[in-house]
Amino acid sequence: MMWLAHLDRLPTRARIAIWAVNTIDTCCVCNVYRETRDHLFLRCELSEQIWLLILKRLGYNPVRFHTWTAFFEWLGLRDNVCPTTLKRLAAQATVYSLWWERNNRLHNSISTPLYVTFKKIDRLVRNSITARRDRKKFRNLMSLWLKHE
Repeated sequence: MMWLAHLDRLPTRARIAIWAVNTIDTCCVCNVYRETRDHLFLRCELSEQIWLLILKRLGYNPVRFHTWTAFFEWLGLRDNVCPTTLKRLAAQATVYSLWWERNNRLHNSISTPLYVTFKKIDRLVRNSITARRDRKKFRNLMSLWLKHE
């Protein structure tokens, strides 16, 4: 899923509007802006709030990613704040959950509260770490993930 997002191949409303005539391209999460990859995953009000919670959990100060390129560069950045593996794991869980939320709103007309979406991301990260806890890169990730809880 992350790979499709990176290649900008997910069927967002803006992309579908290119193929189909008379298609609404407004974001189904905020109902204000065009639903592009960058908007849906980085700039939509819901995604901005989720990213603030994720960054806090990872030990970072609040940052807003305005482009997918900037976000992807941050993912690859090595620093002393958080291991790259944990950043990528949290990013994958976040992108997946935001896409799931978008589809749930679009197809089922059901919106999940922000806190519930964040708890889902938290559970995805915990499960991924637990499933790989015997691997060298994953041994201390759970304590790092829970450090800023």
